[in-house]
Amino acid sequence: MVDFCPDDTPELKAWRLEVREFLHEAWPSKRIFDYDYDEDPAGWEEYKAFWRAVGKKGWVALTWPKEYYGQARSTVEKWILDEEFIAYGAPTYPVIGLAVAAAVLRHGTHEQRLRHLKGIAEATTLWGEGYTEPSAGSDLASLTTRAHRDGDHWVLNGQKTLGTAAHQCDWMFVLARSDPNSVKHNGISAFLVPLDTPGIQMLPLENIGDGQQNQTFFENARIPADCLVGDEGQAWNQIWFGIGGEQLDNAFAAQDTHLMRMVRMLADTISYCKETKRGGAPLTEDPVIRVQLGELMVGVEALRLAALDGYSKAATSGKGGRGALESNLNAAFYKEFWPHYAQVAMEIVGPLAQIQGGKWAQLNGRFEKYFRTSFGNHAGGTSQLKRMVAATRGLGLPR
Repeated sequence: MVDFCPDDTPELKAWRLEVREFLHEAWPSKRIFDYDYDEDPAGWEEYKAFWRAVGKKGWVALTWPKEYYGQARSTVEKWILDEEFIAYGAPTYPVIGLAVAAAVLRHGTHEQRLRHLKGIAEATTLWGEGYTEPSAGSDLASLTTRAHRDGDHWVLNGQKTLGTAAHQCDWMFVLARSDPNSVKHNGISAFLVPLDTPGIQMLPLENIGDGQQNQTFFENARIPADCLVGDEGQAWNQIWFGIGGEQLDNAFAAQDTHLMRMVRMLADTISYCKETKRGGAPLTEDPVIRVQLGELMVGVEALRLAALDGYSKAATSGKGGRGALESNLNAAFYKEFWPHYAQVAMEIVGPLAQIQGGKWAQLNGRFEKYFRTSFGNHAGGTSQLKRMVAATRGLGLPR
C-alpha cells in the first residue's frame, strides 16, 4: 500500500490530534449509523446531535470563507479531518447538504449564501434531493418537472423520487425544466425549496437496506423568485457540473463518503477473519480466504489511490477535481466493485452472514446489511452511464 502522510508539520500533527480527541468525546459509542439505511429514531437523534457538535466546532464549513460561516482552513487540513472521521468510523454528513453548499457558494447570491449556508454549516438544516424522477434517473436530462414564473414566484409541478432521507429534511434542492420548449440538458433550472410549502406532498419509499427514500409531488407549489440558484435554464452546466462562478471553498478534492464506508468495512472484514477460527485456525490462514481478502484489499486500495490522485491534482493545480475520463471511470469501478465486495464478504463468513441479529449474527449483522445496501449504488448514475460519459466527454467518442 502507498504511504501518504499529509501531516508533515508540527501544526498539522497537532490538528490531527485535536480531531481525534474530539471524535472520542463526541461519538463515544462508535455506533454504526448510515443515514441512507437507518430509520431508528434514537439513532437519528444521536446522529443529528453529533453533527451539530461538529458544526459548533466550525468543521462542517472548515474550508469555506469566514464571511460565509467558514474557517478558511487549508485543503490539507480538510483532508486530515476526513481521514480521521474515516478511521474512527464516524457517520458521514448528509451529502445533499454539502452539494447545496457547493452550488450556493459558487453560483448563489450574497443573500442566498447568508441565508442558507449557516444552517448547513451548523448542521441545523437538512436538505433532501429533488433530482431523480420515475422516468429520469441515470438519464437525468430527461426530467419533466416544470417550473414557470408567475410574478414574484416560481410555480413547481411534477414528481421526484428516490429522495434519500428527505422525510428528515427541511428543504429540498430541486431541478426543474423552466423552459417548456427545451429538451434534454437545456432549459433546466435549480431551486431551493422549503418542504413546508403548500402543494408539496411526500410519500415513503422503503428500500431493501432498511432505509427510507421518498416520492415527492409538486402540485402548483409556489416558491419565491429568489429561490432560483444560478442563471435560469443553466443548471445542467452550472449546478450539475459546477461550471462557472467562483471557487470559494478551499477543500477541492473532498474524500468520498462511499469510500469511507468501504474502508471501514474492509477493516471490519479483516478483523473478523483474524479473530474467527474455522477448523481450529484463524480464517486468515485459509489460502482461499487469503486470496479473497487480497482481492478486496486491492480494490479498496485502488479507490483510495484514486482519491489521493484527485487530492494531488487539486493541491498542485489549485483548481480541484479530475477530468471527465478519470472521475467517471473511478465512479464506474466503485459502483461495480461495491456489490462484488459485499458478495465476497458474505462468502467469507458463510451461511451465518445471512443472520441479522441474535447470538449467531456476525458483527451484529453488518455483513448482511452491507450486502443489501450494496444495490443502492445508483446515486449519480449507474456504472453503465459513467462508462458512457467517460467515453463521450472524456475520450470524445461518438454515442
